[in-house]
Amino acid sequence: MVKAVQAEEQAASNIAIVGFGPKGFYAFERLVAQLKARKVKKPIAIHLFNQNEFFAAGNVYRPDQPSYLLMNYANSNINCWTDEVPVAILENTQDFVSWLRGKPAYSSEAKAEAFAPRARVGTYLMESFTRLCSHLPDNIELVKHVRTVTDIERTGKKYRLFSEGNKPNAYPEFDKIILTTGHLGCGAGFLEENLSNHYIDFVYPTQMALGHIESGAKVAIKGFGLTCIDALLALTEGRGGEFSLNKSGKMTYKQSGKEPGKIYIYSRTGLPMMPRTGHTEIKQPLVFFTAERMAALKDSKPVSFDKAILPLIIKECTISYYRVLFKNYRWRLLVLPKFEGIQEQIEVFHHYYPEAKRFNWGKLLDPFTDQAQLTHGKVADYIEKLLVEAEKGPEESPLNAAFATWRRISAVFNEVYSFGGLDAASHQLFDNNYFGLFNRIAYGPPVKNLKKMLALANAGIVDFGFVKGAIFKIDGSGENYGVLKVGGQKEQVIDFLINARIPRNNGNNTPSPLYRSILQKGIGKNFQNSSGGTYTPGCMDMDSQGRLIEAGGKVNEGIALYGTPTEGLCLDNDTLSRKRNNLASQWAKDVAQFIALKEIEKNCIENES
Repeated sequence: MVKAVQAEEQAASNIAIVGFGPKGFYAFERLVAQLKARKVKKPIAIHLFNQNEFFAAGNVYRPDQPSYLLMNYANSNINCWTDEVPVAILENTQDFVSWLRGKPAYSSEAKAEAFAPRARVGTYLMESFTRLCSHLPDNIELVKHVRTVTDIERTGKKYRLFSEGNKPNAYPEFDKIILTTGHLGCGAGFLEENLSNHYIDFVYPTQMALGHIESGAKVAIKGFGLTCIDALLALTEGRGGEFSLNKSGKMTYKQSGKEPGKIYIYSRTGLPMMPRTGHTEIKQPLVFFTAERMAALKDSKPVSFDKAILPLIIKECTISYYRVLFKNYRWRLLVLPKFEGIQEQIEVFHHYYPEAKRFNWGKLLDPFTDQAQLTHGKVADYIEKLLVEAEKGPEESPLNAAFATWRRISAVFNEVYSFGGLDAASHQLFDNNYFGLFNRIAYGPPVKNLKKMLALANAGIVDFGFVKGAIFKIDGSGENYGVLKVGGQKEQVIDFLINARIPRNNGNNTPSPLYRSILQKGIGKNFQNSSGGTYTPGCMDMDSQGRLIEAGGKVNEGIALYGTPTEGLCLDNDTLSRKRNNLASQWAKDVAQFIALKEIEKNCIENES
């Protein structure tokens, strides 16, 4: 605790931020800036609830994790401060690159295009939070709780929070609450003690979740994304193995002898993520997927994804691809207002250069769509190809440019997607089929990490032979843990199974006790898209300001959501951006206004008496 409980219980207002990773920190920073700007004088207690002691870093960026666990977000994008008005209450705020430059131990890492260790980002966040706390106005009482909130109860116009191991009245009644629970609220089981199971449902912290896997064991990993790479590195580099880069840029791996005997990866698609460098993105303006066109669609919602949105995405990817391909052949694509004019140029180009590879939307998304199974060699070759294209950059690689298009489109599309802008069938189609697909092609790992995966494959540790079409079955005889099978013929005995998929909001399951409590008591309700059908993505219903919608349809003025809990109503919240789906600023403004009015009313009553 930062302040004594006795002091904060006498506060005129009690505020709670539940979950204090980066998003909780952002909400806190905006709140204190708003309170100072409004010159609020009465005592205010702000309670911060976090599962661990890493306030502002949370679970994902905790500073005690291994340095080989890297960001997939370039250093230049990371800034925990904002240029919004009112400005931050302390001067000389630093973005991440500036902070690195000011640290002798990290100054060599201060490259805008580099991908830092997540632990380093956590240190930056925590240090920034500590600096902010040292400048708090005297009337703000800060109370830190290393607790996971599991229950909530309405008491008149206020709320009580409950956590495991605490007495019923351990916390005061809260006037306002914001839930920034991150992946924990979706059921992610961040560990606080070492595991010993053959099935690992969640891999973080990796040293606790995977440390018991024996050297020489046969391990299966379900999922082929960023979490899979983290698990691979924890089982190899994390056990003393060494990667090295030769002069040609190829990564090799030297075994320590403590690794598993073999690691088998399998997933639904069998496709790795597109790696990327941190170099500056193409600045070319969008042609068809414009903000103006999306605004028009938004005004006429609900919108059909496959009829109104997908054709525009394909057009933009086509233009990105051919802009670069034309340039490589010393041609120039003339961007015309009608797509037919662009297609005519493409046909003329291929007439003169039939050897040039045509853009193919289906192959872009899945080059193996017509193959039920994949060989180890075929997947390794595809990874090699992706690495080559990634290192060329989007200015030189047509494929890379097409992949990067989603990063340019995403923010604009979010304006249509948010708050049920798509019809129910489209909403479900996007969430189930396109969300993961676009993440795979646009938000992949640093090139360095995919090179490490390929090096492990070349060293005989990683096997891609089961990557597509495989199923895992537990061995009922008890002789082995289970068997991985593909194609009805090929099978492999498995000692340990790792689930390397990050849980998301799910319409059929609410694993968090806190959100179950909210639903059961009618304090909030699940969002349901009823436009032309019915689809429940699994997120809580909220208004455009992030405030919960109660079971009866009324806006809950006391509780708001921000970050991962809004996934399904907003898109792509798993980012350090302070601008993407920024519901924190409005919440802070509303809370500060509530407190200021409350103070005015109290002063008036005191003056009258």
